[in-house]
Amino acid sequence: MDASRLIDVEEAESLLLEPLLGVHAAINTSWLADAVTTAAERGLGALHGLLFLLDASGHLTCEMPASTERRRALAKLRQVLGVDLGSARFDPHARPASSSAMAGGRAIAVRDLSEAMPVEMDVEDARAAQRLLGVGQAWLAPLCWDGDSLGLLVLLMPSSPPAHLAHAEALGRHVAVAISNLREKEAGRKHGEMDAVRWVYDEGRFAEQLALETRRAHRHGRPLSILLLRIQNLVELRARFGRFLTERLLRQVAGQLADAMRDTDFLGASGNDGFAAILVESDQQGAQRAKERLLSGLEAMELPHIELPGLEVRLGCATATLPDDGEEAEGLIAAAKERLDGGEITLDDVEKVS
Repeated sequence: MDASRLIDVEEAESLLLEPLLGVHAAINTSWLADAVTTAAERGLGALHGLLFLLDASGHLTCEMPASTERRRALAKLRQVLGVDLGSARFDPHARPASSSAMAGGRAIAVRDLSEAMPVEMDVEDARAAQRLLGVGQAWLAPLCWDGDSLGLLVLLMPSSPPAHLAHAEALGRHVAVAISNLREKEAGRKHGEMDAVRWVYDEGRFAEQLALETRRAHRHGRPLSILLLRIQNLVELRARFGRFLTERLLRQVAGQLADAMRDTDFLGASGNDGFAAILVESDQQGAQRAKERLLSGLEAMELPHIELPGLEVRLGCATATLPDDGEEAEGLIAAAKERLDGGEITLDDVEKVS
């Protein structure tokens, strides 16, 4: 990426920051379609925004917005174009412009509205509709995340838009992340005893395991420790960057912790903003070594967001050991929580994934 394009992307991220909060707060794809249109209008000066998602068969389908206002706008657009966008489903390979944008992973601009529509349109009819709508060009932005193609944004723009294609690409990346988060969250609900957001064992399952390990430690006279880790500025991160990017951060932390733990340890959720680990047969020194090992892994963590400015993650981490800090599970947790409020670690130099 050349220097000028890098500047364009940074400007795009800054311009879109506020309207993107709605994109990452969408609770389903219908509300995401609403948020995408709002972000395209406010951030890019688009006249209309259409969200097409790739289905299992490789076809693109138009996602209907949830709100009545957006549905009415889509109905008016359908009347002018003579195309029922709500039921549109097409093979992107059959439409050269769509295929080009998705294959190249870059937003493209087309002057002829008929090239951007998901169905065949008469060229003259398309030009008449284009004049009536005040559309000067259409931007096609691919939705790509983590090497996967998830769909396409079709943005109807005025003749002299206040933004440029780098903004459309930035919006497309954020929408792709939001779609991925929605799908991951739905998959997380199917994990049973797993916390749907963090994809680790939930608090109930963790409490059962800790009670079991505490009894076992007493029976065999062996040490046992726990570790609590909390993202202390989670509320701030959620307010600034949106719920779904923050939840993705939690999952990334969970994955990093799981990779750094021993096979005999047990990782679970703690509250709304943290994690708890059972460190089997670990005394105070062993718990301290585990704490250093886990935090070292987090310092090298790659955060799954898209170059959002001003990201700073503040962590709190504390351990407690049986029997020094308590004879039962409740005492261990209480001791670790008391220490957790006493310190924090800031992760503000992590690598950012685009």
